[in-house]
Amino acid sequence: MFSLSKDNPSRVSYFFCLSVTMIIVLLLSSRLSVYAETYEFSEPTKDSRTYSVDSTIQVEGHLETAIKSGKARKLELNVEGKLQYLERKLPGTGRDAEALRSLRYYESATATIDVQGQKTFARGRDKHRMIVAEGKPEGLSLHSPVGPLMPSELELLNSPGDCLPVSALLPRSEVEVGESWTPDSWVLQSLTGLEAVLKSELTCKLESVADNVAVISFSGTIEGATVGAQTEIAVKGKFQFHSNDEFISHLELEQTENRSVGSVSPGMKVTAKVNWDRTLAAAPGPLTDEALASIPLETKPESKLLSFEPPWNVQLLLPRNWYVFHQTNQVAVLRLLDKGSLIAQANISKIASVKPGSHTSEEQFQQDIRTSLGDKLIKILKAENLSSADGKYVHRVTVAGKANEIPVQWIYYLCAAPSGRQISFVFTVDEKLVEQLNDRDTDLILSLKFLEAQPAPVQAGPTETSERK
Repeated sequence: MFSLSKDNPSRVSYFFCLSVTMIIVLLLSSRLSVYAETYEFSEPTKDSRTYSVDSTIQVEGHLETAIKSGKARKLELNVEGKLQYLERKLPGTGRDAEALRSLRYYESATATIDVQGQKTFARGRDKHRMIVAEGKPEGLSLHSPVGPLMPSELELLNSPGDCLPVSALLPRSEVEVGESWTPDSWVLQSLTGLEAVLKSELTCKLESVADNVAVISFSGTIEGATVGAQTEIAVKGKFQFHSNDEFISHLELEQTENRSVGSVSPGMKVTAKVNWDRTLAAAPGPLTDEALASIPLETKPESKLLSFEPPWNVQLLLPRNWYVFHQTNQVAVLRLLDKGSLIAQANISKIASVKPGSHTSEEQFQQDIRTSLGDKLIKILKAENLSSADGKYVHRVTVAGKANEIPVQWIYYLCAAPSGRQISFVFTVDEKLVEQLNDRDTDLILSLKFLEAQPAPVQAGPTETSERK
């Protein structure tokens, strides 16, 4: 052992110098920490500016459809989409996701979808260029203020990495370059559109700040369910924030999704790459102050209905928990989900027209039911006529029976227009779920409209452009 005594002057000097050096280092590091520059990023809560957004999306991967013996058939999928729109913010209706609302005018909305070599081209309708976008925990909700969207239009406009939820990735307090933060738990769910969440994690990081442009990276994973199918999603990307003008100007996002086969949708293993640029528009275009003032703060339920129009000149108004499962020129199949569970299926078909003012007789319709069901039929529980506001004839027959030894109810409808055109429906529901169906079949039937015959639309090709109106 040694001691710091008069006999060890060199050691006293050594420890004194060491102590002074350590104090200087601590002081310097403390000062560097105190004077490290911090930054605050947020878009104005009340923002009357008009933004111009130019977005592209590319999707690659495959779909999986269920076949017999529990196996799945894989179908190669490639999608190229493009959205161009003007946007102005609307007042929010609540906190978190519900604080995010905007009015948009779509100058162009197109997509080319290639499934196993079969290509289709989708394009938004001119009458639905004006769209209200509202943030929800389960994803963005879109509707038109002038009339119901078609399911295909809604699917076209819903894109990963939408501008509204991306703004929630910004930090809630000042941060330094290299610092990370965790957004609120609802942000990733809203960003990916997952309806039910089992677990999720999301991290953002300030990568750099130069020339008043901040670069922020993000990555995360989320597990849960959408449209009743188990889903796992991973996201990563980066975006730019312009400090002088206080807005997000650019996004690059990669989203990988692994979804199981569900009751209303195929399984999928896909990667989506989204890029958008956002600038301040020189003029609001159709998004005038009057247009914004015409949008009510609370959206009425009927504004969220979807217009389903099978190729027989008829229209049904669907609540958004009814999904188009299958469609041909002869039949359409809809399925009803409630909290991710399948409740009922509706098969819709056109039947032979009769002379104006008449319809297939009730006796003949019921006999056709007996013939169709055969030994599956146990009993006709009820047959009745329903009144409708538009004068169409509606006859309903409720049948008890068994399908694969499972007790079920079939609810048949014969609908006829005064012109003699006819449509038939059959709803299939497990006997245990009849109460959950809760007359939603009748609501669907009473929304039926027989439309006037229209000339076949001329569909634009993928090279056609749409000018701003």
